[in-house]
Amino acid sequence: MLAEKVFLKGYSRGRIGWGLLVREHRNGSTGEADKSDMETQTIDSTTTMIGRAAPSGEPNRDSAIVYLPIVIRGMLAIGIAFILLGTAIGLIRDSAVPTPIISFTNLPSMLANFDAAAVITLGILVCLITPATYILYMGVSYAHAHDRMYTLIAGIVFLIIMGSIVVAALSGASNAGEAKPDLALSTQIGILIVSAVAGVLGSMLGLGGGVFIVPILSAFFGIPLKVTIAASAVSVVVNSLGGTSVYLKHDMSNVRLGMVMELTTAVGAIIGGLIVVWIAPDALRVIFGVALLGMGVAMFMRQHQPDAITSGPDRLRLRQNFHDPSTNEDIDYIPQRVKVGVATGSLAGIISGMLGIGGGAVKVPIMNAIMRVPVKAAAATSVFMVGITVSASAFIYYLHNIIDLSVTVPAVLGVVIGSQTGARVSRHLKNVVLVRFLVLILVYLAVTLLLQAFGVNLPGTSS
Repeated sequence: MLAEKVFLKGYSRGRIGWGLLVREHRNGSTGEADKSDMETQTIDSTTTMIGRAAPSGEPNRDSAIVYLPIVIRGMLAIGIAFILLGTAIGLIRDSAVPTPIISFTNLPSMLANFDAAAVITLGILVCLITPATYILYMGVSYAHAHDRMYTLIAGIVFLIIMGSIVVAALSGASNAGEAKPDLALSTQIGILIVSAVAGVLGSMLGLGGGVFIVPILSAFFGIPLKVTIAASAVSVVVNSLGGTSVYLKHDMSNVRLGMVMELTTAVGAIIGGLIVVWIAPDALRVIFGVALLGMGVAMFMRQHQPDAITSGPDRLRLRQNFHDPSTNEDIDYIPQRVKVGVATGSLAGIISGMLGIGGGAVKVPIMNAIMRVPVKAAAATSVFMVGITVSASAFIYYLHNIIDLSVTVPAVLGVVIGSQTGARVSRHLKNVVLVRFLVLILVYLAVTLLLQAFGVNLPGTSS
């Protein structure tokens, strides 16, 4: 009887698991049966130990995301609770949602008076700080797992987000927003409905939802463009939090890839956010219209999916797999051309910061067409990224008094309703028909904004 020791090594949840397999080679059918039983038991025990069977080269679940959905859902719930509480106080006291957002300096004293606008402002700030919080959590988790590379990357991304506050403060707080609108209750209900639909579509395709919210609120509701951009930015962060908490449970978001790309994307968002403060609204309409046309073309081209790469070098350990319920297949992939993707991510960040959108319509085609990431994984990873990206520029909007609560509150609440619904539906949906429909919407909105920039209003739009 010959005993052979084979060690199976698996890395899961930040720990190294070792399984010891002793295989006994015996003659006869009984020996073969014993061998088969022992191998089966070993694989089962190894699966239990590391979370899944771990043949050589198979990706393993990141320890940093084990409790991440709980962290995200918890902070999102706290933020939304404050927003709902403040809204209720405003409706009871004044029969309206308050308009002005409260500055840092006045926030403590007004919270002590239980002011409605202050309570809503606190809720918004909790939502905006959540991406930085979970990046910090991930950095600590990587450090605990002795993963120096991703501890450093998480630390840099965290500092970039915090740096956006410093940059906004150094640029000088101002009243850069356009005149705040006086909205009727019916208009706010319309904003909530539009935002809910935008949340569903944005979460499904990794777009963040802002790509729909900004042009629709500006063109059809007559809300000043900078005000809609600021409201959209807060909504996109909330959309990202809701969608990410669902995608992470199913291993669809590639958090390592997302953080690597955020090294340049978040910096671009800060630059774009500063541009918004000083640029003329009509110039923004032209930029947004051209960007929407480009997004429509990119999404149309995205119908033809490149094959995923499943073997080859993976220096950054970005390999990932997930289960696709629509095809009942396990999808395995290794992102390619990472340097190109990271470099072009800065463009997505600038567009995101300037237009109050997540930049997902740029990020998803980059990941899918250039980096060969399957479209559903690219969309899920984009949803994870957009909250980080937009939070960097949203702080700038806040410090420059561009955020209007009467617009932002219904937009945020609508997105909360839509984001998790979209994330759940997308796992079971084939994208081709939906992508074509969205391309038509993007082109129509682009043409509408471009015409408005030159003083031409289509029927049904607002001047």
